[in-house]
Parts: sequence; C-alpha cells; structure tokens
Amino acid sequence: MKSYMWLGLLATLVVADSLAVTRHVAAQNTNGPDVTHAARAAVVLANPTRGIPFKTAAINSNGTVASCFRCVSATHLAQGEYQVTFDENVQATNGFSRWLQVDTLSTGSISNVSCTTADRAGNVNAVFVICTLGSSGAITDTSFFLFVAR
Repeated sequence: MKSYMWLGLLATLVVADSLAVTRHVAAQNTNGPDVTHAARAAVVLANPTRGIPFKTAAINSNGTVASCFRCVSATHLAQGEYQVTFDENVQATNGFSRWLQVDTLSTGSISNVSCTTADRAGNVNAVFVICTLGSSGAITDTSFFLFVAR
C-alpha cells in the first residue's frame, strides 16, 4: 500500500511541474495564445499572394536593423521574439506572405535554429517572429532575413 502512495505522490508532482512549465511558456508568448498544438479552423485569405518580395529586413539577434527595404523598425520583445514593423499593413489576409531565413548576416553558420512568423497582435503593419533551438524547442535569439511578399 505504501508503494502505491509514493507512486501517487510522484505522479501528482510530475503533473504539477508540467502545468507550471506550460503556464510559464504561455506567459512568455507576447503575440497571443499558443495555438501550436491546438486544432485550428481552416483559414481563408481575402487576397492571394503572388510571391513577389516587396519588403525585406535583415535583423541582428539583439533586434537591431542591419538593413531593410520598406521597414520602419525592429524590436527585440523577449528571448527569441521579435517584432519587425513595415510601412503598411502586411497581414496575411491582405495577400502578404512572409519568408524567414536564419542567417549570421556575416561569415560562419547557425545550426539547428528555426523561426516562424505570424501577424503581430495589435499592429497590422508588423510581423511577429519567434525562434527556437532544435528539437528542445528552447526559445533562442538569432539573426535573420525576413522577406515579405505579395
């Protein structure tokens, strides 16, 4: 009987710890709720994209702009999170697609880092970028090129 009590206590601790980690990660996301693993309704965009880049930005890992075309600013929001603001509404529903390439912006290489983009909550002219490290999914800073096409 005592061994089962220890098992129950251990299971309770594991569940409590995982809930605390989930709350911590969700609290860090500055672009709205994390929907990575949630089922999503199909999205229908109001305008098509033809894939022609109209805006570009080279962003340093600290969030400063290395160079850009038709961008207004960039902000390092938190570890691995960036906001790149352009000169007009760049929401996906308006036909804009975003491509991001992790890059050193110099010599050398960056391995095992990936980034994803989304419309920036609360700013239709901005793109939200979040970067993670490999299979661990740890949020990490990196430099990158961002292309906005239509």
